[in-house]
Amino acid sequence: MIAVAVTGVGVTGVFVTRTVDAELAASARRDLRLSALSTAQTAAAVYVEAGGWTPRAMRALDTVGRSRGDSIVVLGTEGRAVPGSPARRIAPGGMRAAVVVRGRRVGTVVAAHRDRVGIVDSKLAERIDGLLVRAALFAGMLALLVALGVGLRMARPLQRLTEVAGRMEAGELDGSAMRAGGSREMRKLARTMDRLAVALRRQDEVRRATAADVSHELRGALVGVFTRVDALQEGLVDDERATFAQLERDARRLRRLVHDVHRLTEAQRPALFLEKGPFALDGLVRERVAAHVEQFRARSISLTHAVTPARVVGDPERLGQALDNLLSNALRYTDAGGRVAVSVDARGGEARITVDDTGVGIAPEYLGRVFDRFWRAPGARARAAEGSGVGLAVVSELVRAHGGTVEVSSLPGDGTAFQVRLPLADEPAPAKPRGALVDAISRGRDAVVDRPGAPRVDVDPAVGA
Repeated sequence: MIAVAVTGVGVTGVFVTRTVDAELAASARRDLRLSALSTAQTAAAVYVEAGGWTPRAMRALDTVGRSRGDSIVVLGTEGRAVPGSPARRIAPGGMRAAVVVRGRRVGTVVAAHRDRVGIVDSKLAERIDGLLVRAALFAGMLALLVALGVGLRMARPLQRLTEVAGRMEAGELDGSAMRAGGSREMRKLARTMDRLAVALRRQDEVRRATAADVSHELRGALVGVFTRVDALQEGLVDDERATFAQLERDARRLRRLVHDVHRLTEAQRPALFLEKGPFALDGLVRERVAAHVEQFRARSISLTHAVTPARVVGDPERLGQALDNLLSNALRYTDAGGRVAVSVDARGGEARITVDDTGVGIAPEYLGRVFDRFWRAPGARARAAEGSGVGLAVVSELVRAHGGTVEVSSLPGDGTAFQVRLPLADEPAPAKPRGALVDAISRGRDAVVDRPGAPRVDVDPAVGA
């Protein structure tokens, strides 16, 4: 800042000096011209009075020139200096003026300022230079004071922000950077740091919760394995076949848990695995429903679908994985004789997949946690021991990776409806729903998704991330 101030004063000084020099030169030329004209008039009067360019006339003109500070050369009609001229040589920059007597030119006067003007100019230039030097010193000191003030004002908030960043690095994420104060930019940086601390705190909580959940699941399975192995080694087992069957179930449970963790890891890094492109969402839904028909039939659960054409941009395999998880969840929590309806429609620039079941439902206080990883509602483990609480978290991550959202609404004992919304690739052409039970399914779908009195939670897919 000081350098900028001094440089500015220097540039201004150069500009002022050049401007003053030019003005002084112009003023000197004007003054010299007037002096030459006045001297020419005086020379004409002297010429008449002295009867020509006599020595007396030359002395009189020399006296006039000295009084004005001018060097005067008198030229005759032939252009040469007349004898006795006050000056014999024409000075550079001299101004000429004709001497006219009774309408006849009798000579020429050449006037030039003596050293007096140069001395005045040099003194004025020295004066200006001195003023510019003092102005530069004053500007530098003022800039120094301003810089110190600004520096001190910025240093304290920066020091506090640095302390907060140091605590964040050490793992202390509860401090607030907004207390640092400072300028608008400092407050903006502080808000950013606070948001970063919240994100890091959430990630740390999720990491700890995930580690605890995985450890709990692994511990539960491993305890059963080691207990049965010890019993076999000690010969305390009456039915070895049943024990080995249970060991096999425990091993399968461990393998399933590892597989679920791997699926969740992939879903949390979708950019590394997605291969997006436009495709028919209705065709994908038909395909995945057909793949699950036998499983539902074996449990005596009705599985129907009603779709309208809808094209989206995405990865069919990954979206199929999300739909499989929703269907598996519906199968797990729907009793025999129940119904699951899948529908696809397009409206308002969105394609909507709805999976509606008549299962056990979800209590209102648990709706906000259904997409949390490894979370399962109380009593869910007793009903479906093979679940790990990862499937819906995977759905949330995959839908978010496709720029969509997922919603859930439910009533305990009356079923649950999941709805996935994805941006359309283009406007779908109007088409009639297909399927033998179109009207019944459509009515049932609307009744569930918009079920009167049913608690509804629009869950951001980022929940559980």
